Amino acid sequence: MYTDPHVVRRKVERELRHLVDRIDYFRERGIWVLEYRFPTLLVAFAAARFTPHPIVPFGVLLELSNYDVEPPSVSFVNPFTKVPLKRNQLATELQRVRLLPPSDLQPGRAPNGPTGPDGQPLRQGVPERFLQFWSDDDIPFMCMRGVREYHNNPGHTGDSWWLHRAQNAGSIIRLLEIIAKYGTEPMVQQNFSVQVQAAGIVVQQIVEPA
Repeated sequence: MYTDPHVVRRKVERELRHLVDRIDYFRERGIWVLEYRFPTLLVAFAAARFTPHPIVPFGVLLELSNYDVEPPSVSFVNPFTKVPLKRNQLATELQRVRLLPPSDLQPGRAPNGPTGPDGQPLRQGVPERFLQFWSDDDIPFMCMRGVREYHNNPGHTGDSWWLHRAQNAGSIIRLLEIIAKYGTEPMVQQNFSVQVQAAGIVVQQIVEPA
């Protein structure tokens, strides 16, 4: 099913107006709109909390043709050249840690697994990442509901885009905020080796309840 491009364009630009109305908020979060040429939107992501100085580790190119009969396509790119980035060129996997529910305890029974200082069971965390790839030389794709690459993947044929469209799962602003939350906002400082050469970026873990 395809929508008239004029209708799609009006939908896209209506949502972009909401972004422009809050441009100071998004700029402070490191979400910078660089270029809009329908049907593509180029956004740079800056690590605003990074010390000693903020950095711009990647950009994202959103392809919005047929929006929102289809969700946006999301590509991680060099924000200066638009060249797609390989896994080994990205300093993030958009990772979070999901906390499992605490074990149910019956009165008089000891908890299973590790406990904290108060004797209560510690919640176990399961790492999840939104970027998927096979090797470091692959160009990764964003694997989550609301992204075209996720819904077009044969492994997700039972999770149709139409099950999530009404909840704005693929809204432009939602996707940009998720990329910032798990991508650049956890980047806090440079990690140096003893030769004082850049060895990597320190990324804080995002821990969330299940």
